[in-house]
Amino acid sequence: MADYCTAANVKAAGRLNISGAVYDTELAALVTAASRWIDRATWGLTDAFKATATATRYYGLSAVGGKSLHLDAPVLSVSTLTNGDASVMGSGSYWLMPRNSGYYWTIELKSGYAWSLAVDGWIAVAGVWGYSATVPEPIVEATAMLAGWMFKRYQAALQDNGASPEMGQIVYGEAIPKQVMALIAPYKRGPL
Repeated sequence: MADYCTAANVKAAGRLNISGAVYDTELAALVTAASRWIDRATWGLTDAFKATATATRYYGLSAVGGKSLHLDAPVLSVSTLTNGDASVMGSGSYWLMPRNSGYYWTIELKSGYAWSLAVDGWIAVAGVWGYSATVPEPIVEATAMLAGWMFKRYQAALQDNGASPEMGQIVYGEAIPKQVMALIAPYKRGPL
């Protein structure tokens, strides 16, 4: 599984006031946890923001609307499209939609082609599933923020608030920082 940033990203720009490598192992583990949390928070695809592996997903009649196959996850590229009657469809028989996007939510058949679902048949789509092959900067930043936040939460013994009696203040924590949620928000949308 891929991490969306490094311990160095978490420590960058004095984020945690850590300059040495003492906490690098702990920060790396938190980066992995933050990366998986972001995967789950954005349609649940593992490695969605550093997608390189080919996988196959299957679709039935409920995913078909006319000439369109509506995917349940974004796909970067399709290597093999197998119709429901077990025939392999060449890349010249369909378009990935939306046409001007880096990732796609629909496979649209060209004229002269049709979806065919034999009895108990499934449409199989083999491809690279995810949002990007290289991690977008907002996801790098969200991962670094979340990992840094988790690190500080552990240092505060996982308290829901922190107090500084000398300064007369109490700071209440959040479930997940709002900035992290804002950075991943564009990637949480469904099919276009």
